[in-house]
Amino acid sequence: MSGTYLDLWRAAGRAPQPGRSGSLPAPLDAMNGSGLAGAEHSRILPFLKPEDLLTPTTAGFTGGFEIEKGTLVGGEIHARLRVRATKEIKARGALVLIKGYIVREESRSETHKSGNDTVTENWVEVFATELEAMPLIEVPLPATLAVGDEIDLKILAPAPRLGPPSVHAGELAIIWTIQATWDIPLGGDERVAAIVSVSQHPDIVRSGVMALGPSAMMGEWSTGSGTLNVTPAPPLKPGTTLSVHVRWPDASGGRGARVELYVDIKNAWPMCIASVKMETAALVDGVDVQFEIPADAPPVFDMQNITLRYRIRALVDLPLRPDIAIERNVAIG
Repeated sequence: MSGTYLDLWRAAGRAPQPGRSGSLPAPLDAMNGSGLAGAEHSRILPFLKPEDLLTPTTAGFTGGFEIEKGTLVGGEIHARLRVRATKEIKARGALVLIKGYIVREESRSETHKSGNDTVTENWVEVFATELEAMPLIEVPLPATLAVGDEIDLKILAPAPRLGPPSVHAGELAIIWTIQATWDIPLGGDERVAAIVSVSQHPDIVRSGVMALGPSAMMGEWSTGSGTLNVTPAPPLKPGTTLSVHVRWPDASGGRGARVELYVDIKNAWPMCIASVKMETAALVDGVDVQFEIPADAPPVFDMQNITLRYRIRALVDLPLRPDIAIERNVAIG
C-alpha cells in the first residue's frame, strides 16, 4: 500500500467555497478566513497540519516555548518559556496552562431567496471546541514587564491523565497546546503558545480503560463459523505490518470476496484503509492477508463524544443483495 493515512482523506480533493470562511479560537487562529471553508463534499482539514493553525506569539513578545519530545498520555510535559517583551505589558494577571482542542469539519447549509427562487447553499467548514484546560497555578509568571524584559522559565506540567492523545484523524484533529497568557484590560490579550505532541500510552491501550471490544486485543478470534486471527497479537504499532489469517467455511457464491481494514470514527463515515480481493473459495479454504499500517495512522482512543477504532472485515460480494461479512476489531496504537 502506498501513500499515507491522510492521503486517503485527501482523495476527495479540496475546493474553495466563495464567500464562506471559518474561524478557530486563539492561538489556533493563524488561518482564519476562507482557508477554513470549502465546497460541499470536499476536504479541508486533511490538507492542514496543526502547526499551520498556530499563532505562536502575539505582538507583545518574541521567542516562544521549547518542548521536549516524548510526552505520553498520563506522563509529564517538559517545556521552557524563553521570551522577550517588545512593548510594555501591564496585565491584570498572567497564567500558564495546558489546553486541548477538538478541531473538525462540519457540513453547513443556508437557504435564502434569490428573486422568486429559494436557493440552498451547502459547504464544509472547520471549527474547534475546547477539550480541557489545565491551569498551572504554581508557575510564576510576571504580570507586568518593561520593553526588553526577558522571561526564562522551566516548566514541568502534567500531560492529560487519560488522553486523548494528539491525533490527526482526517476529518478531526486533537490538538494540545501550552499557553502563557496575559490578561490586558481594555485591550487584546498577549499570548505565547506552542503545540505539545502527546502520544498514546501503550499501557492505556492494554489496561482496559477504553472499551475497545472483546476482539481488539486478541490474536485469535472466532465469530460464527469464521476465524480472523491476527499476527502479531494487538496492540499493533503504526508503520508495521498486520497479518491476518481468515478462514470462513460458510462463505459461498458472490462475484468474489475481499478482506479489508477500516478505521471507524464516531459520527463519521467508515474509511477503508486497505483492501485485498480474492475468490470466495479462498475464504473457505483459509487465506493469509497482509496490511501495511500507515506510519501516520492515529492510535485508538476514547473520549466523551468521539472514539476511533480499527476493524478487519471479510466479505462476500453478492450481486443485487447486501454483502455478507464477518468482522473483528484490532487495536492499533
